Amino acid sequence: MSSLLDVASTIASSDALESSTASRTKKKGKKSAPVWAHTRQPLEGEDVTLLYCAHCALGNDEKPPYGSDTSSAMTKHIQRHHPTIIIEKPLSKKHEIVKQQLRQLYTQAKCNGDIDEFHLEVLGACINNEVVLEALITLIVVRNLSYNLVEWVEFHTLCQALNKACIGRIPTSHSTVHIKTEDAWKKHKHTVRIRLQAAISHIHIALDIWTSPNRYLLLAICAYFTTYEQKKEKALLALKEVPGHGGEDQFSILLPILQDYGIVHKLGAIIADNAPPNNVLCRTIETYMEEQADRDWSARNWRIRCIGHIINLVVQAFLFANVIAIEELESYDDQDRNRDVTDEEVRRARFRLLGPLGQGHNVVAHVRGSPARTKIFKELAGRMIPMDNRTRWNSWYSMLLVMLQLKSEVEKYCDLYEGELQGDLLSREDWKKLEMIKDFLAPFARATLATEGDYASIDRTLFNMDILIQHIQETTV
Repeated sequence: MSSLLDVASTIASSDALESSTASRTKKKGKKSAPVWAHTRQPLEGEDVTLLYCAHCALGNDEKPPYGSDTSSAMTKHIQRHHPTIIIEKPLSKKHEIVKQQLRQLYTQAKCNGDIDEFHLEVLGACINNEVVLEALITLIVVRNLSYNLVEWVEFHTLCQALNKACIGRIPTSHSTVHIKTEDAWKKHKHTVRIRLQAAISHIHIALDIWTSPNRYLLLAICAYFTTYEQKKEKALLALKEVPGHGGEDQFSILLPILQDYGIVHKLGAIIADNAPPNNVLCRTIETYMEEQADRDWSARNWRIRCIGHIINLVVQAFLFANVIAIEELESYDDQDRNRDVTDEEVRRARFRLLGPLGQGHNVVAHVRGSPARTKIFKELAGRMIPMDNRTRWNSWYSMLLVMLQLKSEVEKYCDLYEGELQGDLLSREDWKKLEMIKDFLAPFARATLATEGDYASIDRTLFNMDILIQHIQETTV
């Protein structure tokens, strides 16, 4: 059996063959892969299109030397048959930049960031690749970050500052993260499906339609159930685009989801707001259960209305009824305020129909109308007043609460812009009315907080409704 030294001398004597093969490998770019440092040129009688493993013994007819023209195949061969050989992975351009940034950071910190090979192996042993990947996907999904996060040099610099051995263990391509996220979603979906099917209670569904910033109409479907460990759990089953707000449109999305998770027969209550399409949805479910699932599911019994939406309707009736319908107010949330208003005075006049509350809105809108006025108000008050919006009544309460706390600062601001705020200046009587409105709305704000979240229950909801009814009766006598 020839030694490796004999192999080396034989290779050195084959100048012509080496020259031709070297030019071929250089042309294909194979010399750049570290694995080719562990190969040799083909000898006489061997395939000249391949490079051969330099660690395989010669002269063994039963097991001839391994040859390949791809770096991946050669790497697998060495890892499998020569495990003591360590092949260092080349640094990508991104990691070269990261290495440079780390060196600069250590220089600024006036410390040495060099780590010897032994300690690098110890640090690497502390890293669980699966846990790191799961944590990365969770960070991206929960915080709604871009998949391109893994392509940021600064992100990898941070990771390697925490543990230098993480190089090569974190994806560097957004497409890889996309694939890994889908794989994680499928895995977790399977777990959710098993827990739903094993639940000891009905599966209660809360759903609502939401319009995304990019104008997609999305139906969120959440499940609430009790597990076999006697624990209450919830899970987001889907966030699907829905054709429209109609009950039939919602049912066309809901039914396939229930079938996919295998919980049609376990469907319990439907929790939704008071919009008429949700009544249609429940009646559609009742018809389907009777005709297709052979189950008695009564829309009257299983339809639960959202207490938060009920409170919202009550307070909007108090704030806007007999004055002007909230739907009739010109759209005035953040994205609409960025557009040019064609007739600002008409818009402000419409809000004055709400009385002191509308005047207060106009003052806050004036503050936020220009960066210069915003800066002046912040210098006076040290903070901003929250802006109301057309979808949540408690945004009006929040605006009113802070406005009353900053009464003196608001009056100073109004004095500065008395000419521009003509018609919206608040008198002493107006401030008294705003104080009365705030006192009336306070129990509704507390009830909203008490009946939302994971600890909301029917008994708490009924108790809060009794309190609010009593509050309305006492304050409107």
